Amino acid sequence: MKPAALLFDMDGVIVDNHQFHLKAWMEFSKRHGFHLDEVEYKKHINGRTISATMAHFFPDEKNPNVIQALGAEKEEIYRELYAPHQKPTPGLIDFLSRAMDAGIAVGVGSSAPPDNIAFTLDGLDLRKYFSAIVNGSEVSVGKPAPEVYLKLAEKLGAKAEDSIVLEDALSGIEAGKNAGAKVIGLATTHPAHEIIHSDLVINDFNGLTVDKLTSLFK
Repeated sequence: MKPAALLFDMDGVIVDNHQFHLKAWMEFSKRHGFHLDEVEYKKHINGRTISATMAHFFPDEKNPNVIQALGAEKEEIYRELYAPHQKPTPGLIDFLSRAMDAGIAVGVGSSAPPDNIAFTLDGLDLRKYFSAIVNGSEVSVGKPAPEVYLKLAEKLGAKAEDSIVLEDALSGIEAGKNAGAKVIGLATTHPAHEIIHSDLVINDFNGLTVDKLTSLFK
């Protein structure tokens, strides 16, 4: 059967921006006096909400206003770094057009804050392709919990088990699985061999067809 909906993560999927988030976190860690490397980034940060990651690095900070300000600082660093380089993942726009022509509902379910989602979707004129958005501030429990994708499927009028999640992060792939959806993993942040528990692994959207989506449900 054809999928009822496509549930897109944003960072590492709509845009291949892993290295810019990593650079932003490295700069942020220097400013605040803690060590961070790529292994720890992938384990504790990628795919998770900004509040969850700040709680990891600042476990003694209980003031939500301070946590929010720290998160805003990091995201401002990221946007400044990535703005001159921002572009959609190869093949994305053609793939989105084919999905829309096939009558498949399409939405974004991201752990990113609203400012980052606007930065990407409006900066690249992509918002017109997505019928619904759920951001990190709208969920009580972030990935790998399935809440973001369950809420997005509901907004799109679809069942998660009839949908496909498109993810790059290990926590996001797990969230898609926990939601009962099929999962396509993009080998952007992690190499393909680390995300083979996805139902399908791709490097980008070139060559991804509606027929390949349909085949996941056979």
